[in-house]
Amino acid sequence: MSNRIGSGGPSFERREDETRSGPQRSAEGWVIFVSNIHPLSHEDDLEDLFLSSGHISKIIADRSRQTGHLLGYALIEFEEKEDAEKAMEIDGDEFLGEVLKVSWAFKKE
Repeated sequence: MSNRIGSGGPSFERREDETRSGPQRSAEGWVIFVSNIHPLSHEDDLEDLFLSSGHISKIIADRSRQTGHLLGYALIEFEEKEDAEKAMEIDGDEFLGEVLKVSWAFKKE
């Protein structure tokens, strides 16, 4: 398989990680999806929990418009793949009485 994209017009080099299956990097970093988060928790609670895995670039957690509580899921972005992989080890851990589910947000089969 060629490592070039395009025919006739401009061509681009395919990034090495685009051809492999498994977790995929977003435009800004490595993103994990965390679900089954207790609705009364806060972004700071998630930051405290995942900070031991490495540098967190961003946490996106949606809230209910009626209650202001978390909707039970969040996206957490890491700059380094190794940090995100370490965060994946939290899968199945209990946090505020709930068993967390952690997976890659972007995965190529």
